[in-house]
Amino acid sequence: MKLKNVCRVLAITLSITVACPSAALGAERKENIQTAAESRERKEKEPESEAAPPSQSSEGAVPGEGDGNPIESETIGTGDHPIESETPGTGDDPVESEMPGTGDHPVESETPGTGDHPIESETPGTGDHPAESETPGTGDHPVESETPGTGSNPGESETPGTGGNPGESETAGTESDSGESETPGTSGTETELPPVVVPGETETGSGETELPSVVDPADESQSSEPGTEEPAEKPSESETKDSDDHKKDKDKKDKDQKNKDKKDEDVQDVTLTNAQLIAAQKLVIPPAIEESFRFITVDKVYAVARTGLKIYEEKSTDAAAVGEMEEGALCYVLNSEDSSWYYIESGVVRGFVKADELMTGEDAVSYVEEKKEANLALASVLMDPMENQAFTYTKTTVRGTVVGKSYALAKGDTVNIRESKGEDGRIVGTMENGVLCYVLADGDEDWVYVESGDVRGFVKAEYLRRGEDVDAEISSNGENSYGKAEQLISTKENRACYYTITSVKKGSVSEAIRSSMVEYAEQFIGNPYVWGGTSLTNGADCSGFVQSIYAAYGYSIPRVAEAQSQYGMQIPVSEVAPGDLVFYAKNGSIYHVAMYVGDGKVIEAANSSLGIICSDLNSANAVWATRIISDTDSDKIEQVNENAAKGVAYTKAKAGDSGEYLGRFKLTAYCSCPICCGQWSGGPTASGTIPVEGRTVAIAGIPFGTRLVIGGLVYTVEDRGTPYGHVDLYMNSHTDAQNFGVQYADVYLAN
Repeated sequence: MKLKNVCRVLAITLSITVACPSAALGAERKENIQTAAESRERKEKEPESEAAPPSQSSEGAVPGEGDGNPIESETIGTGDHPIESETPGTGDDPVESEMPGTGDHPVESETPGTGDHPIESETPGTGDHPAESETPGTGDHPVESETPGTGSNPGESETPGTGGNPGESETAGTESDSGESETPGTSGTETELPPVVVPGETETGSGETELPSVVDPADESQSSEPGTEEPAEKPSESETKDSDDHKKDKDKKDKDQKNKDKKDEDVQDVTLTNAQLIAAQKLVIPPAIEESFRFITVDKVYAVARTGLKIYEEKSTDAAAVGEMEEGALCYVLNSEDSSWYYIESGVVRGFVKADELMTGEDAVSYVEEKKEANLALASVLMDPMENQAFTYTKTTVRGTVVGKSYALAKGDTVNIRESKGEDGRIVGTMENGVLCYVLADGDEDWVYVESGDVRGFVKAEYLRRGEDVDAEISSNGENSYGKAEQLISTKENRACYYTITSVKKGSVSEAIRSSMVEYAEQFIGNPYVWGGTSLTNGADCSGFVQSIYAAYGYSIPRVAEAQSQYGMQIPVSEVAPGDLVFYAKNGSIYHVAMYVGDGKVIEAANSSLGIICSDLNSANAVWATRIISDTDSDKIEQVNENAAKGVAYTKAKAGDSGEYLGRFKLTAYCSCPICCGQWSGGPTASGTIPVEGRTVAIAGIPFGTRLVIGGLVYTVEDRGTPYGHVDLYMNSHTDAQNFGVQYADVYLAN
């Protein structure tokens, strides 16, 4: 009985939760109930002995007769085929159930089985009756559905029912004499009501009263006409749209692929040669670069002689001395790229001094401020500046370079400009009558030092017209209306060129930048090639190398060679000048870039085997050059000054240089900016030296001046800031220091 009570609860719950029937179904049910009542009335008038005995279930429930007496319940029905149910039952055809049952045919279940009826499934199947579907439909046999429906054969339901032999039900059946049901049917439930057969009384004359399929009003559009097969489900509007979009996408992809294939074919068919690649460019002949003998004025970088010292023509104590300084004498550092030798200027003396003989940095600044610059002695001349080969090592100076104009006009058919004072001096240029020149020095002497165009030398005073009348004439006619001297000897060969470094014209900005840039780039020869790299010290590829060199002078150029080849003024290789970029191509494609340094040479990051090298220009593959540096780039002069003041001095370790092994140390990098050094930024190291990239490292626990071999290079401990086991390498650029990141290397004491 406990099971029966549970079954009742389940049946009631099921009746409530299934979808509601339509109004038409309610009317049909009312008519069937009336017919059933009349049938029972006639049955009661018959003799009691004629009534067939009821078939009792194993639980004691007595269902109604299946041969003509309908059961008055929405959970029980009769017909030619028994109502399939999830509860066991018996009959001519077994009741489908999830529980085992008995009968002439095996019980159908949700697990595979055999019998006259196919297995119920949510997917279409085949058999004597159509497979169940979630969409109602009709046919010769009704489609089994979760939504009740009827056809020629009653529809299946999840609630129990009986057939010719009544099946067991989870809800109580009714006694044949009472006609009452413990689970009364209502028109408000969606539980399927089975057709009721009344012998001899039908509406259609077929002996059966058939209920129409019950369709949820919300699903009416999905139902089909009685007696027809349910057509294949039509795709929804969104599905149709998705299908159309998918087709369009596929068509577009196919079209794009065809276009790509066609382009690839075109590219394969048209392979450019280098000559065709050059012809496709807009190469121009650039203006002639004025030969720059003129100097550029730069900022002062003080240095003071620690003791009496010599100034040499070359970086050697065996070289000729061009000047000398006493202790405390003042000079100006123009180039400190070599950590051992500084190039200085003191008065008119220019040459090389051993770095350790000079006080530099903040100490020198403090000394000059205390003693006053004007009170400090300058170098004494030991060699005529015009004889000094070191005089033009750089075209920078701390002195003024531009002077006011003092006009003069040539007087005579041909006036010679000589390399020295006197008739025996070599002729370096000539002036026709009326040619304009400017007096730069010795205007009151017999031989006057003049400049006309790029020709500089001495002219006998009697062959020149000067004075107020000449000044007025030139002012009236304009300087450009007068001719210039014809040059016979180049400025490089003209010893008189630097009798004075002053001129009426400013020095060539571009020439100063070019000269400084080439010198700067040469410092990195021997450093490694790293594909994709841009570090001048730790490694760069060809385009990364030239990009970083240009960046050091304030130029921003593209990253890769192909893009660089289109940046700036494209010029023929025959017009290339130092600092210009030269591009190599093969089969019409740019593959390499190098920087021209003069005399048919280039500096390039060649490959991983050679690294950064100086080599001959590859004229066979060179297609064109680009010119980026201009005389209008006066703002880059600050970078010239800065790079001249900064040194880079990498020393490669030789065989036998590596001594005691200290361990595998952590490596980082720093510069002298406020971010890295805070309040000590821009000053000397903790040991008092000026930091030099490639030489200076910081580490605690090792005495100053100790040389270390790290990564095949020799460094000197000159600073502090990191503990023992952590080496901080000095770099000129904060960007380079950041890009260095954190590395590890074996560290040795240098022998």
